[in-house]
Amino acid sequence: MVSKDTIKEIVADQSRYFVSDLMIKREINIPLGDKRVIIVTGVRRCGKSMLIRKSFQEDGMYLNFEDPRLANFDVSDFSKLEDIQEELDYKFMLLDELQWVEGWEIFARSLHEKGKNLYITGSNASMLSRELGTRLTGRYKQIELFPFSYLEFLDLKQMTPGKDSFESYFELGGFPEYLQHQVPEYLRTLLRDIITRDVAVRRNILNEMQLVRLGVFLCSNIGKELSYNRMGQLLEIKSVRTVIDYCDYLEESYLFDLIPLYATSIRKQIANPKKIYAIDPALAVANSISFNKDLGRRLENFVYLHLRRSFTEIYYFKTSSGECDFLVKWNEVILAVIQVCWKIDDDNMQREIKGIHEASKAGEKVKSCIITFDQEDTIGGVDLIPFWKWTQEKADRWLGLA
Repeated sequence: MVSKDTIKEIVADQSRYFVSDLMIKREINIPLGDKRVIIVTGVRRCGKSMLIRKSFQEDGMYLNFEDPRLANFDVSDFSKLEDIQEELDYKFMLLDELQWVEGWEIFARSLHEKGKNLYITGSNASMLSRELGTRLTGRYKQIELFPFSYLEFLDLKQMTPGKDSFESYFELGGFPEYLQHQVPEYLRTLLRDIITRDVAVRRNILNEMQLVRLGVFLCSNIGKELSYNRMGQLLEIKSVRTVIDYCDYLEESYLFDLIPLYATSIRKQIANPKKIYAIDPALAVANSISFNKDLGRRLENFVYLHLRRSFTEIYYFKTSSGECDFLVKWNEVILAVIQVCWKIDDDNMQREIKGIHEASKAGEKVKSCIITFDQEDTIGGVDLIPFWKWTQEKADRWLGLA
């Protein structure tokens, strides 16, 4: 429990830096006046608080629950927040990193039923757990925020689309604070902070170093297929169940995605290896122990993130006849198959084209292309598109859905 006076003092302290001078344009906007509870989720330090500050300025009562003075805040203290909001005449309530307060969804539903506007951020996907879905079904809207996209990067750096600007984005990634200061140690510290604060502490895991080793291992293997059993063997984790749980926790923190093989059988999807992608390729490179730069797999990670900003059902395709990096599904319909290759040449041309043709057979009227670093052409009826040109519009718009 925290006293009302203490909460009021913290609100006043935090309001001093609430209004942001750094108004970086984002592709996502927070809807104003929406009657639902708005929940903005995403990896730590991707700009969630900045997005809120940009959207509301002085109209919102802002409270960040990572303030150590709120360590003893519990459900009974939420009524004090309502009193403070009314006393200070704030139109909106903006609660940052609210997942730390157990039972917060009870308050969210109560405020919604009173017709009040509530905006929440969190760095853990488990905020949208089954319990949350039960308490707030139909009452909330989730917005996922990612590190800067290529277009957002261009806006920040005042650069134009092209090979040179993409080379810069390819090396620097999209974490806002890193783009401003470019301190190499930042991305290594960030990975460990997320694993410690958003996974180990939250899940009460004592062997923190085992989690860190897994995180570094995944950073070193982006774009590769790995089974849970193989990961356990390589990291000397005896229980496969532990490996699965740890990977789930790292996914919940938005650090990694492990995407399945495309198959009509759920059992086959579960049984086959997953492909690993990081929330930010520069973060992965900074924490990798691999000496192989593997530019093609890094490019593949950027392509995955561009797709993931619009879609959640993304698979890799692999049969005895051919392989394709991405198969995108939406509303039970396969929309696109996408191959990623740094550069198409005589050595890889037939393999890449065959893979995309085989994957295209999985659906009807499937859009296909090969994304390259800077190569533009049409080969075997398939378009080769440079990443920097392909990302001039969001993936859903590219596929005619927006």
